[in-house]
Amino acid sequence: MFARVSFPISSFKSFTYKIPASLNGTVQPGTCVNAPINRRMQAGFVVAVNPDSEYKGKILPIDSIREKELQFPEELWHTLEWISQYYITPLGQVLKAAVPNSFLKLYKPKQVQFVKITTKGLNVIPTFENKKPAQKRLLKALSNINEPVKTASLTEFASSPHTVCGQLEKSGLVETLSQPQITDPFEIMGPGDIQNIQLSKEQQGVVDTIQNTGKGFHPYLLHGVTGSGKTEVYLKLAQTTVEDGQSVLVLVPEIALTPQVAVRFRKAFGSRVALWHSRMTKAEKGWTWQQLKKGEYSVVVGARSAIFAPLKNLGLIIVDEEQESSYKQENPAPRYHARDVAMVRGKQANAIVLLTSATPCLESYYNALQKKFTLLKLTKRYGKSNYPAVELVDMKKEYSDDGSALLSKSLTEAINDRLEKSEQVIILQNRRGYSRVHQCLECGEIKKCENCSVALTFHRTDNNLHCHYCESVEIPESNCNKCTAENMTFAGSGTQRVEDVMQQNFPNADILRMDMDTVRRKGSHLKILEQFANGKADILLGTQMIAKGLDFENVTLVGVINADSGLFFPDFRAGERVFQLIYQVAGRAGRRDKPGLAIIQTYNPDDVYIQTAAALNTKKFYNVSLAQRQELTYPPFSRIGRILFTGENKLIVNNFAQMVGRKLQGNVNYKILGPAPAPLEKIKGNWRAHLIIKSKNRNISSLHQFIHSTIGFTIFERKWRGVRIQIDVDPVSML
Repeated sequence: MFARVSFPISSFKSFTYKIPASLNGTVQPGTCVNAPINRRMQAGFVVAVNPDSEYKGKILPIDSIREKELQFPEELWHTLEWISQYYITPLGQVLKAAVPNSFLKLYKPKQVQFVKITTKGLNVIPTFENKKPAQKRLLKALSNINEPVKTASLTEFASSPHTVCGQLEKSGLVETLSQPQITDPFEIMGPGDIQNIQLSKEQQGVVDTIQNTGKGFHPYLLHGVTGSGKTEVYLKLAQTTVEDGQSVLVLVPEIALTPQVAVRFRKAFGSRVALWHSRMTKAEKGWTWQQLKKGEYSVVVGARSAIFAPLKNLGLIIVDEEQESSYKQENPAPRYHARDVAMVRGKQANAIVLLTSATPCLESYYNALQKKFTLLKLTKRYGKSNYPAVELVDMKKEYSDDGSALLSKSLTEAINDRLEKSEQVIILQNRRGYSRVHQCLECGEIKKCENCSVALTFHRTDNNLHCHYCESVEIPESNCNKCTAENMTFAGSGTQRVEDVMQQNFPNADILRMDMDTVRRKGSHLKILEQFANGKADILLGTQMIAKGLDFENVTLVGVINADSGLFFPDFRAGERVFQLIYQVAGRAGRRDKPGLAIIQTYNPDDVYIQTAAALNTKKFYNVSLAQRQELTYPPFSRIGRILFTGENKLIVNNFAQMVGRKLQGNVNYKILGPAPAPLEKIKGNWRAHLIIKSKNRNISSLHQFIHSTIGFTIFERKWRGVRIQIDVDPVSML
């Protein structure tokens, strides 16, 4: 018997090995083996087993099975094969992305002490003696938590929780135990009570529709207005799935930025929930992956790469906020989209797949119209909350002494009104830093990063210019590099400048800022959200990370500083993203019985995307956008592939792009746009050119065949004269 083995390298080749007699029957597709390659032993995965081999040269034997526990579930293995074919990526690279680097290392996480109350402890609380107040406080706290809690986290109830817990354990009132310490983004929020989920009639109708469909693969798109209770719907479905003995996979755009969703699952399922997020170390990911292989968890909540979690008996996949671009992997390969992979994995696993959003992406909405997905709707806000009123402000009519008004009169008055009523405000400015450009007033020259073709952003925190792409830092100069005039100014506004202006205008207000600069430290994002949720701040100012997934009952006003941000990007999805952002952030206002107001500031009040978002008119948005896409033959009415050329020598990069472009020309079924310089022509010292392949034939295999027959796939394996060539199927970013 012979096995073809793929290694985690950027080659489309697999290598043939003999299967030793001692391993016959145990080696199958997906098995992780040790095999010799390039005179050293390396871990690889078996991709096929055959009785014969066409290779006539010397065939070496497989050395051993690396780890018996690393056998992939069959449905996941087939999904990984699909990713390799669809995204034109060597299977070895797909496996490298799917399996944590540290999965082969023996990792034992640090054990820390947890504590839980006993039945005896629960019974003695009413009669517990008041002479021991710390013990009584701790018992009361533990009685409200239905899972073990870290002893060290109980300092709020006892100054020396380990000592107090030791005393209570001697009396049999609590039980201590050791559990592995895995980085937990919910740690500061703590566990909570399991709550009975009360559904509205409309929510129950959605749940019944899905549950009455029966077992097997069924794709759904849940289109629910902001505040309609989509989370309650899929939480209920998850509970039923787990009760039936199946597992659940929940994808969120970024677990650190959508904590309320993840916390709800933690409360409902306790220790049966595994978390998968960017703050975990490689070793922790490896350990969690192995625990999943053993079936230790019923539910996984995680970001994009959690789609590879080796859950057994998968019954339900949820993709929350499915329109989010963060589900698309940009670099390195495979450049997969987790939403699309979820559909394939669901089909392979015979599982239900539920996409949810208040603003589904055009591709998903079109698939629902074409009956590829079943469209389910939640048209009413949950409970007593109503839609917010929306006011559009034309900033061309607003003036200030320096000619650059940041806050309109309407927004200023509305903020003052909310502060007087002790209500809260959310302000969106989707640019971080203080000033977006450092510009010469004489010649107009804008200071750019030397490594990247982007303007440097001024940050007030250190009074330096920062590049948000390569992280380089420069000291601002008073003289222009081009004309030497001493007339440099800071223009454009980021969150730091908006914060300054708001502190001047509302000196008595407590303001929290949430952007990439304030959430760098571990747990900082949750601390900010917790402070705001507890009423310790009046205004939450931030970038798009505050626009969705958050629910604060005392927020009655949302302000958008500049709705035009991103509107004129050279990307056919620019208008769609602006609509989604405005619609979503407006939905943060008026989440309970208090009326909400959203004020949208813009210099383009007649733009159709801004108008439809301000009117909360999703139907008109989809009609207009789909008509535009169809006229220009962009997805969902075509398939596109993007080929990106990068290298340190601009001339060689452009020459290679031209050569590949010529090879692709000549087929009437495919339109080639470019090659041309990429909108971001230089990043981290590398010049960038790109071309777009557009096909009206939506069958993706035809696009693959066209690329393979004209330029082949090996062109993507390595650098050519210093130029790296990358393929991106179904690209999300055109920059």
